[in-house]
Amino acid sequence: MADADTPIGRQRQRSRALWVKRSAWDAVYSDAYAYVMPNRQPGGDGKAKAPAMQIFDMTGPNSAVHCAGEIQRQIFPAATPFTAETGPLVSARLSAREKIAWDRRLQGVASFVYPFMKTGDFDTSMHEASTDLTLGTGAVLPLRGPSINDPLRFVCVPQDEIAIGQDAWGRINIVSWKRTNLGREAIMEAWPKGKYSDEFKQLAKEKPYDETTVFQDFYKLPDGRWRFVAYLDKDEPEFIVVETYRTQPIAVARFYRWPGEAYGRGPVLFALPTIKTVNKAQELSLKAFAIQLLGIWGYRAGGTFNPDTVRLGPGEFWPMQSTGGVLGPDVQRLDAATGRFDAAKMLIGDGQAQIREALLDTRIFDDGGTPASASEMALRAQQNARVHIGAYGRLSMEMVGVLVPRAMEILHDWTILPQLMSFNQLMVSMYINSPMIAALKADELRASSMYYELVAATVGPDRVNEWISIDRYLDRSRQGLLVPADILPTEEEAAQAKADNDQRAAMQLAATMAERAAPQLAQAATEMEPA
Repeated sequence: MADADTPIGRQRQRSRALWVKRSAWDAVYSDAYAYVMPNRQPGGDGKAKAPAMQIFDMTGPNSAVHCAGEIQRQIFPAATPFTAETGPLVSARLSAREKIAWDRRLQGVASFVYPFMKTGDFDTSMHEASTDLTLGTGAVLPLRGPSINDPLRFVCVPQDEIAIGQDAWGRINIVSWKRTNLGREAIMEAWPKGKYSDEFKQLAKEKPYDETTVFQDFYKLPDGRWRFVAYLDKDEPEFIVVETYRTQPIAVARFYRWPGEAYGRGPVLFALPTIKTVNKAQELSLKAFAIQLLGIWGYRAGGTFNPDTVRLGPGEFWPMQSTGGVLGPDVQRLDAATGRFDAAKMLIGDGQAQIREALLDTRIFDDGGTPASASEMALRAQQNARVHIGAYGRLSMEMVGVLVPRAMEILHDWTILPQLMSFNQLMVSMYINSPMIAALKADELRASSMYYELVAATVGPDRVNEWISIDRYLDRSRQGLLVPADILPTEEEAAQAKADNDQRAAMQLAATMAERAAPQLAQAATEMEPA
């Protein structure tokens, strides 16, 4: 039977077609690695690379690091929990009190899950993925841990090791992860219960550290579930392992995505022309400075001076028969030791400012001028949210929207989480409490606040409840401010608080009445005394 007629043979063909399409993107990303991330080793093959000899300006590499930190802070902030709430389809059928009660239950599940994501793997993986997102595509894989004491782990998959496929509607339906640097022993340790041929087992004993290419493919099934298969590049007749999941097992996010393209384009790609221009300008400036310092020298080939044997340096003496005469000095400087670098400085400064703006680098730089005010920095953050609203919305959906359900499924398989929650944004919505999500919700909150002020100014504060549901208004404001639902009181707590407030108000009223009646009581007591 031909290899193409077997399940593993068909999967090899499908994966091979993905990697053929992926090869065109290597050229797109190659310049970004060369000029912005020169120390990055795509593929992780462990082979030595030449040092960064073509980097003359650090603005691109330095701002790229801050860009990765900004993306993580805006979308995946450290030590910030995610929020699960009732979706808009269900909220429309519930009263404000009923919605708050449901939100509290959903948030209870989220609060139970989130501590398992704060063991360190999540934050470090998010930062590594954010670094890849500066170029365009980031991938994170939640993994089942080795024991119930370590049930959940996260791994950042390098973007140059994955190939992505899309269905007829442009949605990701297959991800192929190709590892070229795993030894046979490492493969057997990764899947100790996997299926291996006798030949592979024998080679694993004789040559355990020889690098072998292994594929890990994740693809979507027609019923909505996902399947994971691991297999070698060749020779092996069966899959090493086959697993089926209810949720998407790997999160693949793109910062910007052109319609029809499977791979992303990050801020570095947009800033790359300016990065290369500034880099070349810095290179030419350094060469011009070198000429200014060292000069261009000429000598008369009369046999009295040999530049190949003399030593260049301060305090050196050169043997020669003559230093002047009718024909002039034997050695003299030819270039004029003057020059202006104003134009180069202006070009480089403008280019560096453009690079920082493109790479979300909003740091305050001391350029000798007036420092930026707090309101100016806040305005920059708002502009960042408005300009990149599509990118941040996509990142939240493609990264956090995939990682949380998968993490919950892993915890459910460990029987740690008693119930499995489904997120579809209509029934149950989920988002991270991040600065960017707060900025996205600010417009909705601002509109509600302006309407409340308008109603209060028109009909008076005492009649606002005739035009606005106070409970719904406060609940919408809570959502806009990203306040978790568990901070709200329960029905029993609210009833007790109302009773306490009524009792306090009654005591204050009694005290006020007694204070007002005190003069009359004192006068009456005085009049009743005998003369």
